[in-house]
Amino acid sequence: MTPALFLQHCSLQADQHLVLGLSGGLDSMVLLDLLAKVQPECGFSLEAVYINHGFSVNAVTWSEFCQQQCAQRQVKFSAVSLDITGRHNLEARARAARYQAFAQFISTKQHSLLTAHHADDQIETLLLALKRGAGPAGLSGIAAVKSFAAGFIKRPLLSFSQAQLQQYAADNKLEWVEDESNADTQFERNFVRHQITPVLQQRWPHFAKTASRSMQLLANMQQLADHYTEQFYQQVVADECLLLDKLAEHIPLQQDLLIRRWLADTKLNPSVQWLDTLYQTVIHARVDSSPKLMLAGYQVRRFANKLYKVAPVAVDKPTVKLNWHMNCDLSLSADLGHLSFIDKASSECLPLAVEAGYIVFGQLNLAFKPAGALQHKPLKQWFKLWQVPPWQRLRIPLVLDNKQQLIAVAGYAAAVTDEQALGWFRWYPADLTQ
Repeated sequence: MTPALFLQHCSLQADQHLVLGLSGGLDSMVLLDLLAKVQPECGFSLEAVYINHGFSVNAVTWSEFCQQQCAQRQVKFSAVSLDITGRHNLEARARAARYQAFAQFISTKQHSLLTAHHADDQIETLLLALKRGAGPAGLSGIAAVKSFAAGFIKRPLLSFSQAQLQQYAADNKLEWVEDESNADTQFERNFVRHQITPVLQQRWPHFAKTASRSMQLLANMQQLADHYTEQFYQQVVADECLLLDKLAEHIPLQQDLLIRRWLADTKLNPSVQWLDTLYQTVIHARVDSSPKLMLAGYQVRRFANKLYKVAPVAVDKPTVKLNWHMNCDLSLSADLGHLSFIDKASSECLPLAVEAGYIVFGQLNLAFKPAGALQHKPLKQWFKLWQVPPWQRLRIPLVLDNKQQLIAVAGYAAAVTDEQALGWFRWYPADLTQ
């Protein structure tokens, strides 16, 4: 392995700002040395960041070592300390906190985080994904390049084995630190690294290469599935709702992908079992029912042949009663947005024939007669006609006059025409569906 060979496996441009995740271990020291050597030729800017997880008493010493190594190579250096407590799911929480810290350094599209993952790490990732029962996305392993924060994350050493990195370190007389936690097989990745991978590589010396080929094929399949899912997605989603009649036009496997894509917009990632339950208890529930299913604090609900993602706050009924002098704006509580008074008609505004009144919520039995309607009906019947989901009805501002008569339903209808109006108002709601 040489700097020239390294350059063949990665694209480094002069306008790039590279942020190296530097632990001080052998892998990241090899990457630091390679980057420092090719920087004069490529012209990119480079800095290194050390993350102190707080797990080891040696962390400060390692940080100082990394700082010294960067100073020798004239590379900008930063250190960040994390506070991670408890032992439950420690690996996953530490990883999430680490990348959250790195994200602060990736502020533009020209910024890329570089990590020293190599070919042997791919084997570990594959085996752990198999243990979890992952799908194609998980089994495709570590991506060489993907979006991260405002820029990208790149792994330029994925084509090289641990043995090649060790040889490079020996040839170039590199120094590095040894993290004692890397020998602790209580951590799943360490167990795979020390107990399983060596056996596989001893029995099948080319296992890393053939496994990488399979992972690349899975990545290609996932990319193709994502391509078609994104095309179909535009057809099955409207106003952030999933249209069940459009969803039913696709084969079951594509339906699963479309539902996952819809949930991913809210960073929700359901299990296979949860999806099965969604079909049984929500999508295929009785037509006259109002089914719902919880997922990570959200309610997934069905109404009028659509699926909604509803945050818990969007279900509660506000209990306030507010005075409103119509010549001024009114801020509403509980993330309900605000009402704005306007002195001229607009297609998005509703007319009012009073100068003061009250704002209430959830009084669905109030009689209401929209302008142009033939008779009064309880508000809940109008909501049904307007196909307003039940949980949204409780959080829509209702305008009452001084006689406690319902004169406008924000966002939907008013009891007077534009010709009768003294002014108009518009509701700027918070998001009721998420």
